[in-house]
Amino acid sequence: MDPLLGPQTNDPDPSLADRAMEEVRRMIFNGDLPGGTVVQDRKLAEQLGLSRTPVREALGRLAGEGYLRREGRLLTVQAVSVEDVMEILTTRRLIEGETASLAAGRIPPKQIAALKAAIEGMVDPHEVSHDRHWTVDDLVHLSIAEASGNRLMARLVKDLREKTRMFGLSRIPRRFEPGKAEHLAIIAAIERGDGEAASRLMQAHIDKARQGILDLLAGPLARGISTEARTPIDAHDAL
Repeated sequence: MDPLLGPQTNDPDPSLADRAMEEVRRMIFNGDLPGGTVVQDRKLAEQLGLSRTPVREALGRLAGEGYLRREGRLLTVQAVSVEDVMEILTTRRLIEGETASLAAGRIPPKQIAALKAAIEGMVDPHEVSHDRHWTVDDLVHLSIAEASGNRLMARLVKDLREKTRMFGLSRIPRRFEPGKAEHLAIIAAIERGDGEAASRLMQAHIDKARQGILDLLAGPLARGISTEARTPIDAHDAL
C-alpha cells in the first residue's frame, strides 16, 4: 500500500489507469495543475468521472516518471525551475543538433510535405490554441528525432520536451513567425540532405527559444518576483 495514495484494490483496469494518466499529464502540461499543486486522488477521480482505483494507479506511475513528487504525506506536482529549464534546453541543443544531422535525407517526401503543411497551417497566433501549438511543435521535433534512427536520443528528446512544457511558458511573444520560419528552414535542410546545416539551424532555433525565455523572465526577475516554480505567462513560441 502506498501511504500517500491509500489502500488500493488489485489489478486496476489498465485502460482506465492509462486514461487517467494521460488526463492528469494533460492537466499538468496545460497549467490546470501547476508546479507545487497538491494532488488529491478523490478530487481528481470526481473530475475525471472515474473511480479512485485507476486514478491512484495513474498517480503512482506519474510519480515514478517524475511528474509528481512526494513531500511527507502529500503528493504534489513537480515544479520546474528556471535553472532546470536552462539545463534542459542546453541538453536538448546538443541532442537535437545531432538528431537533425542524422535525420538529413531520411524523412520521406510525403512526411516532409505534411510537416510543412502543419507549420504553415498555423497562420494567426491569436487563433492557434495552446494544444495545437504544442502538437505541431511536437510533430516537428519528434519526427526529426525519430528519423535520426537513434531510439535512445528520440526518447530523450521526448522526455526533455515534456519537462520543458512543464515549466509553464506556453508561448513567447514575437517568436511565433520566427519560430515557424526556423522550423521550415530546418526541414528544408533535412529535405536536401544537408546534415551540417540542419544541425546548425536546430541548435540556433533552441538558442533563440532559450534567449526568449530569459528575455521574458527579465521583467518578473527585475521586479523581485520568484520564478522558481511554474511561471503563469501566456507567451508564444515553439520550444
